[in-house]
Amino acid sequence: MKSIYLLPLILFSIFVQAQKGYPTPPTSTNRLFYIQHNESKNTFVYDAIFSTKEHLDEQNPVNIYRILYEANGEKKTLTAIQKKLAYGLKIKKKEKNVFLLTLVSYPSQQLILKLNAKKHPVVLTTVNGKEMTLNRVFLKKKSGTGGLSVKLDYILFHGTDKNGNSIQEKIIL
Repeated sequence: MKSIYLLPLILFSIFVQAQKGYPTPPTSTNRLFYIQHNESKNTFVYDAIFSTKEHLDEQNPVNIYRILYEANGEKKTLTAIQKKLAYGLKIKKKEKNVFLLTLVSYPSQQLILKLNAKKHPVVLTTVNGKEMTLNRVFLKKKSGTGGLSVKLDYILFHGTDKNGNSIQEKIIL
């Protein structure tokens, strides 16, 4: 009986340990979310772009860049390969200030970019039947894979539920 209670605790500690010591990008009022993975501390950041104070840019509502923490925190644009095969977004306008986003590397996970009641940009998604405002994503890459044939063990989504409570959901691939 005790092992039933210990298993969730052990699994939770493994998830937390996977990200221990990772840097957090500087906060931004336009921050949507960021992605990190287990092979380096470099971080892929997604920020909203506004055309006016209360309107997301209709042509390009998201600025994506990487912070190279392993190179003194230098900011760089994504490479063409990163945009096309991994961290780029497909963006479709649904209505004013509402966009459907999908990561090119994981198109089945739909993300909705919109402005909340306070006119702040947020990304909403549903993982394992649970709705959340997305804050960050952690990718656990399979060992022995790399380059153009990267495989993942799991994706860990971090965010908040509709009541503002922290939520974490994992998708095993």
